[in-house]
Amino acid sequence: MTNLRRFFRCRLALLPAALVLTTGCERLKGALNPTQVDYGWQNDSTLLAQQPTLLLRVVRMDGVTRAVPIATVGEKGLRSLSMSTRGWRALDVQALQTGSSFVPYRGSDPLAPVSSARGMWEGTPLDSLKGCSQMLPAASVNLPDGVHLLTSGRTPLKSRPSGLSAGELQEVLNVVGSLVAPSAGIQPSKLSKYRREVVVVGTGATSSPTIVVSYEDPEPLPDSVTRIAERPRQLIVVLDKGVYGYKPSLTIADVTSSRIAPRRRFLGALDADGNGQSELFFGLGTQVERAELVTYSYRFEGDTWIAEFNYERSRCIG
Repeated sequence: MTNLRRFFRCRLALLPAALVLTTGCERLKGALNPTQVDYGWQNDSTLLAQQPTLLLRVVRMDGVTRAVPIATVGEKGLRSLSMSTRGWRALDVQALQTGSSFVPYRGSDPLAPVSSARGMWEGTPLDSLKGCSQMLPAASVNLPDGVHLLTSGRTPLKSRPSGLSAGELQEVLNVVGSLVAPSAGIQPSKLSKYRREVVVVGTGATSSPTIVVSYEDPEPLPDSVTRIAERPRQLIVVLDKGVYGYKPSLTIADVTSSRIAPRRRFLGALDADGNGQSELFFGLGTQVERAELVTYSYRFEGDTWIAEFNYERSRCIG
């Protein structure tokens, strides 16, 4: 019995050394073969768990309408969406597939919610682009005319009244035609050639609605014209009411040709950060290839609109 006890004592004495050796080997093995962590999916799944409200751009091409998520909206303001392949597919399941609800906006006015007809990877891929191996997801939707922006869910973002009397609106347009346009380089005699679009939106920038006036010259730009002699082919004037009436708060004058940036178009006004004031959203004209998602927003500060958010990606991301 004495020898047996000595044997067990020796074995027990060796156990700590064996444990240290085993632990050291396991650590070395872990260092040489680290656990693969998908950090992209960790970030994506954390975002999706919060069920953020999405901002989606409406894309109309070849007779079909798509809704493409480009950003999140909320207390932190507009945040561009950038996800891993696994994250985009999870977003498709969570927010874009059949029955998913969206709120469309015409100008700044929310319309009745609409539902997705199908998501991006609900069965066979919804669509594709030539030469593109990976695309941003999209939902198939039916929408009324004049809608360029959507938000996910059934609850619209807060909006402001956008009504303005016909008489007051005409007075503002007269000022734009007689004073603002000439100062931008468009003579009154030439202004009649421009296509004019007027949108009155509720933004909360002031106690009165915001007016967005766009002039666009449909005539092609002659190659013989020098840049010095060019007049603006597009003029966008945003006006807000001050102490002495409406005055310009943002002016965009573009000389559009192959040498200059493309024309912009007004998309609508949404309160993307919940601060009580809407931002103005602009996109690019349809003549620019694969620029259907390019989005610019402006926020009101002091008495002017300043650039806040740029989204300059296309649906093809790989």
